[in-house]
Amino acid sequence: MNTTESFTQPISQSSDRRNDLDALRAFAMLLGIVLHGAVSFIPYAGVIWGVQDSQSNPLYAVLLSSIHGWRMPLFFLVSGFFTAMLLKKCGLRALLAHRFKRIFLPMMLAMVTIIPLLLVVSGYVRSHGGEETTQEANESPRSNLADESYSKNKKLDVDVFKSVVIGDQASLASFLNQGGDVDVKDEQGSTPLHVACLFGRAEMAKLLLNAGASLDARNNDGLRPEALLKLDWGTTAYIAQLVQLPVRQDDVLEGRERIGQSISQKTGRSVMASLQAETDGGRLEGMIALLFYFPVFHHLWFLWFLCWLVLGFALIVKLTQTFRIPAIPSSLLTSATRYAWIIPLVAVPQYFMAQAENAYGPDTSTGIFPIPAVFIYYAIFFGYGALYFGANDRGVKVGKGFWWTLPFALFILFPVGLSLKGAETTGYRILFSVLQVSYTWVMSFAMIGLFHRLFSSQRLWIRYVSDSSYWLYLAHLPLIILLQFLVRNWQLPSMLKFTFVCSVSIGLLLISYQLFVRGTFLGALLNGRRYPLRETPSKPKNEESDAEKTVLTQSNA
Repeated sequence: MNTTESFTQPISQSSDRRNDLDALRAFAMLLGIVLHGAVSFIPYAGVIWGVQDSQSNPLYAVLLSSIHGWRMPLFFLVSGFFTAMLLKKCGLRALLAHRFKRIFLPMMLAMVTIIPLLLVVSGYVRSHGGEETTQEANESPRSNLADESYSKNKKLDVDVFKSVVIGDQASLASFLNQGGDVDVKDEQGSTPLHVACLFGRAEMAKLLLNAGASLDARNNDGLRPEALLKLDWGTTAYIAQLVQLPVRQDDVLEGRERIGQSISQKTGRSVMASLQAETDGGRLEGMIALLFYFPVFHHLWFLWFLCWLVLGFALIVKLTQTFRIPAIPSSLLTSATRYAWIIPLVAVPQYFMAQAENAYGPDTSTGIFPIPAVFIYYAIFFGYGALYFGANDRGVKVGKGFWWTLPFALFILFPVGLSLKGAETTGYRILFSVLQVSYTWVMSFAMIGLFHRLFSSQRLWIRYVSDSSYWLYLAHLPLIILLQFLVRNWQLPSMLKFTFVCSVSIGLLLISYQLFVRGTFLGALLNGRRYPLRETPSKPKNEESDAEKTVLTQSNA
């Protein structure tokens, strides 16, 4: 039997429904809300995210990495599985039509509604985020020991990078006066002085230099701060767009020249600043960078990837119909020997990702063109999912032993791999990559086994959550950011605020789904069926039509 035949044989009744994978897909969607809900609580994340909570804790970065390391790879694996299922049930033409309606159209609709709303919300919180911090910095010193201890710890709540970017001198001075690390590094290995030189923040650079900021500190690209004084305008403007910072070319050049003078006065050597004009080659490089890296799709990037992957899948199906390609033996997909080839295969694109000092897991690609390493990485998981469907693993061999592989992944593979973050030598980078993808695969298979054990039978509430999860993920980000902004200065434990942000977001989105989506054309667009507003899912009388509907519904992602 060749590969095409494995996808086109009549589908068996037992494989019509995979309630466990449907529940797992919904769980992965909801975890995305949890993941984004944690970002504002990570120290120094505000310069990129826009909101920095006053009760930040590095443990949230660990939580984020532990989820990010396997969630989206597993999502693409499940997507590949249901894509192959849909092909086998309905054929290639119906598959392409279904994906167009369930993926491309919702993505385009969200691009003209949710994404503009996200940009408005992000702009608002960035423009108002420093007000209370600045006010607190100007308050009179506290007198008693308890207040002094509180004030000393408040330095951890100042986002020094954001202060430099927006030119908040009061916050930066407060950070430095309270003993903040003047050479603290962000995920790109840049210090606050790097950021000041990049955007020409002369007054901020002067404060940092007076506080002893190092001129020899190197970022992940090996550049010292003063090297950024000569960065070309195209790259500077691109980085400014990434952090949503409005900049003027003349202002940046003037600021850089003043910083160069400050460095010259401090060191006694001549330091030149410039804003190199773009050459033809520079313009081309800038255009390529914009196509690959400019954040067009934001959190909808996975839908854009699915569009590419479905087209690639259809092309491969056509090729296998022309050339008889032998199918991969099921044992290579379901037995323990699968790790011998899937781990090194995925470790190759992983090697080119997570190169920043604090990065872990796969990178994200939000541009018009997918970044090659990121696309290849997710294509492998999607392809494995499609092949796994053809393996007809009714007993879910891939998930056996989840009761021990799950803790093995979480408490051994993950922390050991996490300890190698920022590895620079080739040997350690290879080991880092292998450990990361090992965690990803073991967690993915363990979650498949766990959900097969818990959710194999049909449950009405799982069907409802599965239907709603698509909408929840599409619409969640503006609401998450607004709630994070609302609670950022509450003097409550971070866990309470984090729980509040996630639970309120999910609750409000579920209400919006029930009232405005489920019984409307949006519900039909997202889930393939328009439920009456007061109807709850019930067992259909026609089992065959229900089976077909399940294949289509489960294949949404």
